Amino acid sequence: MKRKGEFSLSIIGVSIAAIFLIVTIIAAVYINSVDLKGMVDYSLMTDSEISASEIDMSIKLFMGLLWAGIISLIIALAGGLSAIFLLKGGKVKPAGILLIITGIVTVFQIWPLIFFIIPGIMCLVRKPIDTVEVIV
Repeated sequence: MKRKGEFSLSIIGVSIAAIFLIVTIIAAVYINSVDLKGMVDYSLMTDSEISASEIDMSIKLFMGLLWAGIISLIIALAGGLSAIFLLKGGKVKPAGILLIITGIVTVFQIWPLIFFIIPGIMCLVRKPIDTVEVIV
């Protein structure tokens, strides 16, 4: 049985994950290169409700989330590409399980999650059409 739907949705998921990975890496590099703490400190000089330690902690939290997203997208790319090759090889059940696991790993990004979970479910649910021979 040709799995064109699963194959194309998996390719779209891998492509979107690659685009998100590139954008997230660019954002992480830009935020590391800019003196963000100095800019926030300067803008909050008049408003002293937030302390410097809270600002530093929030910047570190944001950077941690960025790096967690980068790591999850790298895992998603590897899992998605592996599932595509498994689909091409005819191993549908392992590809479906791998796509679902890959979708769960990309919990930080919604679009790759959708484009990995749907073909994973399709791989596990769709059954090949049996041809029936009619004897006359």
